[in-house]
Amino acid sequence: MPRSGALGLLGLSAQDEHVYRSVLRHSGGTLEQLADELGCTTDRADARLQPLLDAELVALDGAVVTARPPQEVLGEVADLHLRRLLQEGEALEALRSALPSFAAEHRSARKTAEATVDVFAVQGGDVAELIRTLTRESVGDLCWLRPDQWRLPVTDEIDEWVRSAIASGRRSRAIYPARVLEEAPDLVRARAEAGEHVRILAVVPCRLSILGTQSALMPDRWDGITGRRLVVQEHSLVGVLRAYFDSLWDKAMAVPGFDGGWEEGDRVDERRLLLDQLASGAKDEQIARALGLSLRTVRRRVADLLAELGVESRFHAGVEAVRRGWI
Repeated sequence: MPRSGALGLLGLSAQDEHVYRSVLRHSGGTLEQLADELGCTTDRADARLQPLLDAELVALDGAVVTARPPQEVLGEVADLHLRRLLQEGEALEALRSALPSFAAEHRSARKTAEATVDVFAVQGGDVAELIRTLTRESVGDLCWLRPDQWRLPVTDEIDEWVRSAIASGRRSRAIYPARVLEEAPDLVRARAEAGEHVRILAVVPCRLSILGTQSALMPDRWDGITGRRLVVQEHSLVGVLRAYFDSLWDKAMAVPGFDGGWEEGDRVDERRLLLDQLASGAKDEQIARALGLSLRTVRRRVADLLAELGVESRFHAGVEAVRRGWI
């Protein structure tokens, strides 16, 4: 039976309250008198009295029904529930106050679980085998920033793997610093002859291998070599590295002829290398280091460039080069 009325707090129904009020009016009377008041049998009156006995609102001594003083029993109940409500209110307020911190903890846990970046470091090991493994597990272009790889002991092994990847249909693009044309022209020639697309920049900032769309390999320090490498397999980070490589690729130039001479079509590339350095305000000594040339060679080539452009200053060389569409 649904709970309602003043005694609903005790789990009693409106019918129970009706019986209770009858007991209050005839407290100290007999069960038979209560049955008459309720208009039912004695057994039925006894059954209807049971919830009030359980709640300790009334007492049954033999056949005598007595109501405990309402001020006492109901006052105690009211005070008890009021204390409980106050305690629950304090607990609810504490819970409400703690909700922001609980939510922060939850976000922190979700961030750890859901936003783990797939990057790990490797120390030493077989670099060539690592590159082979990452390449086999990927699809798409192989892209390389190679500032000094021709000096590494694993260069030949990696180059052989790249040649086999190109033969299998993979596209490979590599950017070298200009000094490679002085220090290791055979390496560039071999890769180009194998089908690799090669371009030259005055300076290549860092070693970087982008192995398809899934992986990239780079030093753990951008400005130095520590022996530790980062394997990046987080899709967005690989995409950022690819975009960075492509921006350098757009600025880089095709490799000049490999026979030590310069074909006519390649001379513009030589000019661009020099003009890029001159436009940056580099001195002859800096240009020599960047392009891997002797200081004497740089000065001769700058003089030849000024003469070819028909100008007397480096500033006017830049203006004239822009007018001719060289840069």
